[in-house]
Amino acid sequence: MNSFTHPISFVKEAAPLAHMCWSMGWNEANGGNFSWRLPRDEISAILARHYPDLAAADPVAMPIDAPDLEGEIFLVTGSGQFFRHALEKPNQVFGIVQIVQGGTAWRKLWGFSSGAQPTSEFATHLAAHAIRKRVSGGRERMILHCHPPEFIALSFVMPLESRALTCALWKMMPECIVIFPDGVRVVPLLLPGTVEIAEASAAELERSRVISWSHHGIFASEENPDKIFALVETVEKASAIHRRVLSAGGARQVIDTKILRQLTEKFGALMVAKPEFLE
Repeated sequence: MNSFTHPISFVKEAAPLAHMCWSMGWNEANGGNFSWRLPRDEISAILARHYPDLAAADPVAMPIDAPDLEGEIFLVTGSGQFFRHALEKPNQVFGIVQIVQGGTAWRKLWGFSSGAQPTSEFATHLAAHAIRKRVSGGRERMILHCHPPEFIALSFVMPLESRALTCALWKMMPECIVIFPDGVRVVPLLLPGTVEIAEASAAELERSRVISWSHHGIFASEENPDKIFALVETVEKASAIHRRVLSAGGARQVIDTKILRQLTEKFGALMVAKPEFLE
């Protein structure tokens, strides 16, 4: 049970998620980042009720334009902040910002008590939110970037190719194709925190909620804390099984593609996408 309390309900949900990611070994030191597109009316009412004297800060120009996100409000981790501090220092680890000036700037509404700004990967988060908001019809609101060690390890021993990685993971556990039927899309090694990686990620996010930043980690989109944790957790577990199989000399048998097709027929109503890599 979540015993953590905070006047902002979204922080009350996000802080335990961030701390749990750290405890899993996914977000060491200040590694990784998180953002949540919040319901505007609800968060505005919460801030007005609990922080009536809070004034919005001056706008800060963004490295990319996000006109489709004009007016949207995000809960986001700050640059240089540690996920392991999320429960004890939530007002420092997190901030709430609004996209303004036609999607060319952001302004702080709350948080970042130590003076931080949104994560250095904020440009990629915004590009991802704009795409996944459109693709999912507004269902997906949350982006998590973390460094699951088993998943990263595979990027050093497998081809950096989306179909090869996806099919290998699908064949490790029957549940995988149901939980991430849109597969894992691979983005080549690029410098983090740049417009270049944001643009490359955006292209892959058009077709999947899960992308691999080669040798760096995972970047995932989902609806709420439970679902985004479960998505990354499943990919990481399948990665661990596959890595162990490779370490043991390779598989002698795998889940047959025929069974994967049958799973998609049986659980099609639960799946967020058609498994393109089975075609």
